[in-house]
Amino acid sequence: MMELETTEKDGRLLINMEQNHTLANLIRKSTWETDGEAAYDTGHPLGEESNLIVESEDPQETLQESIEVAREWMEELESEI
Repeated sequence: MMELETTEKDGRLLINMEQNHTLANLIRKSTWETDGEAAYDTGHPLGEESNLIVESEDPQETLQESIEVAREWMEELESEI
C-alpha cells in the first residue's frame, strides 16, 4: 500500500506524489471528469517536488470520487485485454 504525505490548507488537499507523474496525471484527469478542480505541480525540474492539488469544499471526498473513476477506467481497460 502506498502511503503519501498530505496537507490540507484553504480548501485544498496537497498530496506529495513522490515523483509518480503518471498516477498524479491520472487522478488529475479523473478529478476533472467528476467536475472537480485539480492540478499537478512538478516544481523545479531538478527538484524532487511533485504535488497533486485537489480543490473543493470537501477535497477528501473529491479525491475518493476521483480514485473510484480512475479505478473504473482501469477495470474497463482490463476487460478489453
